[in-house]
Amino acid sequence: MLLEITEHTVGDVTVLKLKGRMILDEGESPLRTTVDALVQQGRLKIVLDLEEVTYIDSAGLGILVSKYVSVQRRGGNIELLHLTPRSAHLMQITNLTRVFESFDSEDDAVRRFEKPVVHASRI
Repeated sequence: MLLEITEHTVGDVTVLKLKGRMILDEGESPLRTTVDALVQQGRLKIVLDLEEVTYIDSAGLGILVSKYVSVQRRGGNIELLHLTPRSAHLMQITNLTRVFESFDSEDDAVRRFEKPVVHASRI
């Protein structure tokens, strides 16, 4: 199964629930398309729920980082939610734990946007 995305909002934060595989595909990445549309709408507070992501390849990681950078450049941020053990390990071995904050509860991830975010060019 390729990536399916469902969306809901909590206040001004958009939560994207991802399900399936974040991999290189012949077509356009659903994650890229969805985040690009949010950025166009000025919706720059994004939480990605990875609980049901079964696999992430290098292209999936590349899209994640690319979208993080594009959202950051517009003054927003992307937080990660419900990392699986496999996803957490991948983030750790690629040093992306220094880039992305991850949370175990949606409330905590959403509340993170209430605090001023100071970024020291983590990428």
